[in-house]
Amino acid sequence: MRIFDANVENGKLVLINKSNKKVLLRLVTLHYQVTAITLEEQRITKTISEDKNIEKEIPPNGKIEVESQLPYLKSISIIYKIDDKTFRDDIEF
Repeated sequence: MRIFDANVENGKLVLINKSNKKVLLRLVTLHYQVTAITLEEQRITKTISEDKNIEKEIPPNGKIEVESQLPYLKSISIIYKIDDKTFRDDIEF
């Protein structure tokens, strides 16, 4: 079971803590899929990433909004801490 529910609303990533414990959200990495043109004028798909340091406690059923620089998110990686343990979740859209 995932701890966070994630979706994009109005250009912002919305994370909701689905656990029954408070969670320290440490870092969110946003992975965007973009199209680039090579020197040979070919279109290629690339993934670029952006780290967002959060360092906020999210109560049970609490939510947080994270600004997104580009409109299309491919996936996100979430680093969080519950009690004394650190976890990572990867979510694809």
